[in-house]
Amino acid sequence: MAVRLNVIVLRPTGEHRHFDPACDDAVGQLLGRPGLDLVLLDRIPGPDESGTERLAVESIAGDVACVSWTDAEQVSEPLGLLSKRVARVPHRRDEDAAPIQNDEPIAKLYHFDMRRDGASQTILADLQALLATRQTPMFQIGGGSAAPKRANAKAVPKAASNAVPVKDITPTKPAAVPSAPPASSAPSLTKDQSTDLDALVDELDELDL
Repeated sequence: MAVRLNVIVLRPTGEHRHFDPACDDAVGQLLGRPGLDLVLLDRIPGPDESGTERLAVESIAGDVACVSWTDAEQVSEPLGLLSKRVARVPHRRDEDAAPIQNDEPIAKLYHFDMRRDGASQTILADLQALLATRQTPMFQIGGGSAAPKRANAKAVPKAASNAVPVKDITPTKPAAVPSAPPASSAPSLTKDQSTDLDALVDELDELDL
């Protein structure tokens, strides 16, 4: 949210009426400037008065800068009578003001005495500098306005294969199996053994009969 500053331009009166051209010049510089809410008053009305000036003062809320051709007390005291309690605070064009105390009103009064030499030439720059000191820097969490990064899609893991990787197998020559020794031939029958065998066969044949 942009910070704004209430600015009261209080026209010179009485013995200071010769500053009227300087007042008109100041109004021309400040009117319509960004961040400055300008209120032009001939004077600050008393507590028993009514009218447009009273309504204009009552519409002011918060801190106020006053551009005037008079002393700061001629501004703060009448405002206090209208329940607009303010405390004069120091700034670069009013370094003599005492620092605000804790028990004093919260609303601040930045007084610009236009009787100072060269005040008409610097008033716009002075108010813009004051407005800049009241700005609160804004920080954005999470890296500012950068576009959000896309989430990297996770690679789908490939299905694990059940096959066991086959290593290169170098064919090996089977070991030579020692050949079994040839079976020994049955021993040949002697002549007597052959005759006895024939007789045994004949006896068996007779028994069958």
